[in-house]
Formats: sequence, structure tokens, C-alpha cells
Amino acid sequence: MKKSALISAVLLFITILVGVLGTYSIMIALPLIGEELHLNPVEQGAIMSVYFLGFAIFTIPGGIIADKRGSKQIIIISVVLWAILTALTGAVTSFAALLVVRFLLGVIDAPLMPSMYKAIAERTPANIRTTTLSIVSTADPLGSGLAPFLVAPLIAILGWQEATFVTASIGLLLAPILLIFLPRPFVIEQPSSSDSSSASKSNPIPLLSLLRNIDLWKLTGMLSGINIVMIGCMTWVPTYLTTEKHLAITESGLYASLPLLISMLGFLAGGWLFDRYFHQKFRTMVVPSILVSTIFLTLMILTDDVNLFMLFEAISLFFLSLTTQPIIGLTMRLIPSDAMGTATGILLTGGKLASIFTPIAIGAFIQAYSFQAGFSLLLVGAGISFVSSILIHFKRSE
Repeated sequence: MKKSALISAVLLFITILVGVLGTYSIMIALPLIGEELHLNPVEQGAIMSVYFLGFAIFTIPGGIIADKRGSKQIIIISVVLWAILTALTGAVTSFAALLVVRFLLGVIDAPLMPSMYKAIAERTPANIRTTTLSIVSTADPLGSGLAPFLVAPLIAILGWQEATFVTASIGLLLAPILLIFLPRPFVIEQPSSSDSSSASKSNPIPLLSLLRNIDLWKLTGMLSGINIVMIGCMTWVPTYLTTEKHLAITESGLYASLPLLISMLGFLAGGWLFDRYFHQKFRTMVVPSILVSTIFLTLMILTDDVNLFMLFEAISLFFLSLTTQPIIGLTMRLIPSDAMGTATGILLTGGKLASIFTPIAIGAFIQAYSFQAGFSLLLVGAGISFVSSILIHFKRSE
């Protein structure tokens, strides 16, 4: 790996890690926020859903802006605004104000991930692009896994509001580091596919052409289903452990972190396996992984034993995580890097649209029936992902 690619990967990894710690701190604090503001499960779910609403609305425009203005500039601006809004999250004193700030935080976060993917595409050769992406993306489950060790004690000692001020300060410190040390792009490449719709930098792919790309929408369907499962688990498992199993917030956070740390291994393995063995056999890799994940997800929902619940969740999320990086990796191979921001914006918008309804829907089922009924909705996401995966037929991928 070239030095500039390595530096880019490290800096982008840290950026994602800091963002995830800030986001997951709200998930850990959700029972405390609900108690302080007297919120029912549906309202608690809305705190998460409104963030994804803002994210979904502005992801495609954010990707277009990243393609036109450059990934580095958008990343730095997003980090600064993220820090400001994260601090405001801890300053609000009402449910309505919290919803507004969370929505704006989603709007600001929206251009960040397309810009990240574009930055990776511009700074790595195609043969290691998915592996690099998988390494950078492990910051997501790693941050979610480390949050209970880092953020939960901070919340317990300082309170959830003060904990948001700490994470916001880290974001402000990160912005000048990115400005100084994030390298310039060094590669603009054609995708590996010989599809006639591919374009060079001088002939960028129009947005309408990307929106008409059926293969891109099938990949979006897969990512949407995966997000339903991931977001559902991340949002409601800590609350389930606290309210249903009566664990302390620090203890429930530690329990909830283990499956997310194990899913990090799935991210790494998925990217490496795709680049090394399965870049021409996409379905051969992802379909069995989704099936195994669904089996263990079902076992997780049915068990009443907390240890078995966490074990089955860990196995399910590991196999589901095997499929995430191949989805992005295949997109990177099919779409030129100068259209990568827009293309990944479409992918992420579909994923976040699913995430909008998941916390509220699960919260409504929990309020009306039980946690088991709420978690049963995760199987809908697994089903969407599976059906989308078997519909994918790439001439140069199978």
C-alpha cells in the first residue's frame, strides 16, 4: 500500500471512530434520556429515527457535492459541524429540541460517508480498494464495541449531556489534523467492468443514469435489509438489557458491545475475501452468509437466556457483516471514482431510509406487545437482504 493510501486510511478510520462514539453514546444513554424527558419507547425510537431521516434526505445531494467540490473539503466541514451539533445535543432540555438537533446532525453527517468512500476510491488502486474500505469501515463496529468501555463510564460519572461535550471536543481537534495531513487524491480510475455506461473523469456519469442503474438498486436493497438488522440491534439491545434483564447501564453496554466487536471481524474478513477470492463470485459469497445470519437471528429472538441471546446475536452479525464490504466493493468496481460520491450516496440513502422506520417500528411493537415481538421485525430486514441478493446477476461477477 502506498504511503498516501495508508495515511488516508488511518485518518479516515479515526474520523469514523470518533463519529461512531458520538452516535453510540446516545444509544447507550437512551434509557436515561427517556427517564429524564418522560419518553415512551416510540418517542425514544424517534430520537434515533429522526437522525436517519435527515441523513437519508441529504445523502445523495451530499454525494453530488463531494463529487463536485472534492472529498477532503466536505469531510473537514462535516466534522466541524458534527462537533457543534453533538455539543448542542447535550445542551437541549426538551424532546422537541432534541429531535431538531438530531435531524440537523443527520443532515450534516449525510455528505460524510459518500465523501469517505470517494476519498478511498481516489487514494487506493482498485485491487486493494475493498480491503482498504473494509479496514476503514471496521471503525464503525469497533467504535460501537468500544463505546460501552469508553462512553458508558463517562456517562455514569459525568452524565449523558456532559459526555456529548467530550466527544464534540474530540471532533473539533480532529478537523485541523485532517486539513493538514489528509493527502491529495492520486488515482482516478475506470471501473474494472467493461460496462459501456462507465465514464471517465472528462465524461462524468449523470445522476439520472445512476438512478436508472438496476444493479445499483439491487445492491441498495441488500444494504437496506442489513441496516434494518444492524440499527435495530444497536438501538434496542442496550435498552432490552437494561429494562428487561435489569442490568446496570455500564453492564448492559459491555454485553451489547461484544456482538459489535465480533462483527468487526466480519467487516475485515468480508473485504479481504471479496478482493482475494470472490470479486467475480459475488452471490456465492453473500447468499450463504445472509442465510446463516438469518438462522442465528431467529435463534436470538426465540431465546430468553441473556447469554445465549448475546451469543446468537454475535454470530448473526458476524455473518451479516461479511456481506457489507462486498456490496460497497462491487459498487467501487462498477462505478468510476469521479461518480463514487453520488453512487454511494444512492446506496446509503436506501440504507438510511430503512433505518428511519426501524427504531420507531420496533419501539411501537415493544410498547404494544413485547421485546420479542419488536425484535421479530429484524427478520424483515434479513428477508429483504436475502431476496435482493438472489436477484443480483452481474455478467462479470458470476
